[in-house]
Amino acid sequence: MHVDLLVKDGRVVMPGQGIYEMDVAIRKGKIAALLSPGRAVEADRVLDAKDKLVLPGGIDAHTHLTMGPGEIGYETETRSAAVGGITTTLSYLLDAEDPEKSVKREIDAGEKRACGDFGLHPAIVTDEQVKVLGQTVKHFGIPSFKFFMIFRGEEGVYLNIPGNDDGFLFRLFQKVASLPGVIPCVHAENIELIWVLRPEVQQDGDGGLGDWDRSRPDFAEAEAVQRALYLAEKTDSPLYVVHVTCREALEVIKRAKARRPGKVFAETCPHYLTLTCENGPFPAGKVNPPLRHPDDVEALWGGIADGTIDVVGSDHVPRRMDTKNGGIWKASAGFPGVATLMPVFLTEGIRRGLPLEQLVKKISMAPAEIFGLSPAKGTLFPGADGDLTIIDPGTESTISSSTLASDSDYTPFEGMTVRYMPTHTVLRGNVVVEEGRYVGKAGMGSYIPRKAVPREK
Repeated sequence: MHVDLLVKDGRVVMPGQGIYEMDVAIRKGKIAALLSPGRAVEADRVLDAKDKLVLPGGIDAHTHLTMGPGEIGYETETRSAAVGGITTTLSYLLDAEDPEKSVKREIDAGEKRACGDFGLHPAIVTDEQVKVLGQTVKHFGIPSFKFFMIFRGEEGVYLNIPGNDDGFLFRLFQKVASLPGVIPCVHAENIELIWVLRPEVQQDGDGGLGDWDRSRPDFAEAEAVQRALYLAEKTDSPLYVVHVTCREALEVIKRAKARRPGKVFAETCPHYLTLTCENGPFPAGKVNPPLRHPDDVEALWGGIADGTIDVVGSDHVPRRMDTKNGGIWKASAGFPGVATLMPVFLTEGIRRGLPLEQLVKKISMAPAEIFGLSPAKGTLFPGADGDLTIIDPGTESTISSSTLASDSDYTPFEGMTVRYMPTHTVLRGNVVVEEGRYVGKAGMGSYIPRKAVPREK
């Protein structure tokens, strides 16, 4: 057998299954074979993975690549992703344009600049976008869409986003239900409650992260999650709840999953699993929904362990630190996270005693299956794309924004000691990260059309 790349003597992590000592052979950009160690193979290049872990290339299902640097974000932020072992990103596209124009523009920009493979989740904010949903699915291979429950009234004016209401959400779910395999992703917060609470907190608070949490409390999230799940059930639409932060919302989701197996999915993020409004960095830690409390962190880890939470994504926003000026009420919300998704999540999960293969599934196979990337992405089975990352689990690293290759100049995890920082990342058989440094080229990434995945009845 002759192959392009052979990854030798590694401990290969098969998501949800186990860890096996194998060699991984890649030919013409695809996994050609999983081989017993020591089998004679001719290879153009060999990577020695002895005493190291070999994981499927990570999939970050929740990014905002261009919110900050613009078009160049496809280059800088997918480069940062590769440094963190992420070979595929799904990025949310937020505007009121005709998808035929906006989606094509984004694909063209990404194809020119991306350092990793990418897909899109367009936001649905107008009646016209609802009407052409089926065309968008068919023309571009996009079976997933975003809906922001927070954009009511004038809330989204600064982004040129028209206000929505529950009637709009209901019509969207009706449309989705008529398109087999399409799934909406919902940002669930009750902005009307937030409008009432914010002035009270501003008057009495100290302007810290705790105030941000009190102004957008857990029950404002849980109520919106429950409302979205109820309307999805009434229309027979599937639903994916993004960035779940708290115990109350998690309990609502758990009950809905029991009623509708295979139709309800949940995601959280590393910052909600490790940081709180009590210990998070200020103002870098401002995010929507807010960082919560230690008991919420524990509840979320329970959801990771019992399967209520299906996916862990970063909610990466490549802001720069100067957008955090002006105190808690004026600072921008969101922060970078694609490069730290894998090391932060795996480090804390292993510390808590969870099986590595279970953790890896939530950042590889699970998002691939939910969002129509499987079987090409998310696994190391023969025939899949040759995407993988190599990690030395015995090496500790200190997170620093200076090494994350992002346009952003900070990270909320600055100074955190982690394991599971990749040494090498491979994209479709090409070594793009070597000894922690990006060595690939802009434009190596490709837009990935995805398949609609029919859900269980």
